[in-house]
Amino acid sequence: MSLFISLAGMLLAFALNASPAMALSLNPEAGSPGISDANTLHWILFVVILAVIVVVNLAIVRAARPRSRVTGAGNGKRVSQTRLAVGFGIFALALFVVATVFSDKSREIPVSNETVSGQVKGQPLEIRATGQQWLWRFDYPNGAFSFRRLIVPAGVTVQLNLVSTDVIHGWNVPELTGKAQAVPGKTNHVYFRADEPAVYNSRSSVFSGQGYDTMEIEVEVLEPAAYEIATERLKKEIQLAQDKVEAEFRVSREKSEEAADQAEKAGAANNNETESADAE
Repeated sequence: MSLFISLAGMLLAFALNASPAMALSLNPEAGSPGISDANTLHWILFVVILAVIVVVNLAIVRAARPRSRVTGAGNGKRVSQTRLAVGFGIFALALFVVATVFSDKSREIPVSNETVSGQVKGQPLEIRATGQQWLWRFDYPNGAFSFRRLIVPAGVTVQLNLVSTDVIHGWNVPELTGKAQAVPGKTNHVYFRADEPAVYNSRSSVFSGQGYDTMEIEVEVLEPAAYEIATERLKKEIQLAQDKVEAEFRVSREKSEEAADQAEKAGAANNNETESADAE
């Protein structure tokens, strides 16, 4: 029993040493170095758990054997237990070292291999991700924005600044990042670097009301040049839409002013007619 408790304690220490950002990173299609390291760490944990199960069962079988009455059996048993304790101590130490290395690697902010416009060289590309009922809005450095679909450049470290306008929303794209929350009045950060063009689909991990089903997330990874073209096109389309709204507003206002002028002239003409009738 003491052996089992020691193993349980060792595994608990291992779990506590793991990065909390890796909560749901067990995905074979890792698209970011941090998630790849996290997956490696989880595979190590899986193998260790299997090894522990085997060792515990072997220990139980050994303990269930009939005890030998040969002289000196007690000393041999103590030696065997000492060797077993030393072996598990070395195993626990190796496990701790491996867990520390991979959990630290998974927490590291990956370095950009490319640089795009709007990004300070050597720093992540910052994109604001706003959770609201019931969609995500993404604001890019050039002033463009998009809803639901996030565009990022391959090979560039992205810093998502997560905010919320109403309730708590959950960011969750297991292939790229761990889970994170967009909380009203607070800014949380998520870092990732996708190295190959791809499309990743997911949805908010926190129930946020009756429209939760529509709160999907799509991350499209493009080559750096294609990313710049896409965000510039977004910016132009937004400007065109704004110009169209402004033009329609001006036309509507001119029509209102013209109608008001005509009404005023018609009123003045009626007044003149009334005064003429009174004079006669």
